[in-house]
Amino acid sequence: MKDWEEPFAPSEVRSVLLKTDLSLVATEQNSEADIREYLTDCDKCLLALPSFEIAGEKFQNYSVSTAGDAYSFASFAIRDDQGKPSIALAVGGSNVYLSAGKEGSLVAQEAVYQPDDPMCCPSGWSVRMFRYQDGQFMQADSFESSVEPTENQEVTP
Repeated sequence: MKDWEEPFAPSEVRSVLLKTDLSLVATEQNSEADIREYLTDCDKCLLALPSFEIAGEKFQNYSVSTAGDAYSFASFAIRDDQGKPSIALAVGGSNVYLSAGKEGSLVAQEAVYQPDDPMCCPSGWSVRMFRYQDGQFMQADSFESSVEPTENQEVTP
């Protein structure tokens, strides 16, 4: 077992997720039923990612992804609640991942696709910041950026 799979293995987290209302992380592209199907039928679709520590508390980072290309459509910060896994934060989206930010924050980064964008190449990114306050994550800033170069960047042919 990898360090970031401690204290809870993917099987324990999967069990908690399947007992949870996943409608909050469902999107137009991935319904709650789709997410449940991935969790039920695909052992490799629940990925343990590097854990992080905020305010002295360890959080495990798990994403539900497609097996073939690791396209993530739901990410979860898992905490230890008296020896049992508990969801501290759940985000859904298009190729969405959680990572540790600065000063006790979590960052959810999500690909933004235009209708004719291929899966390899999103038009931009959406970023949502979450601050940890009084034992819970609260959404703070959010912004979108395009992949288009800014005035100060050169485009190489």
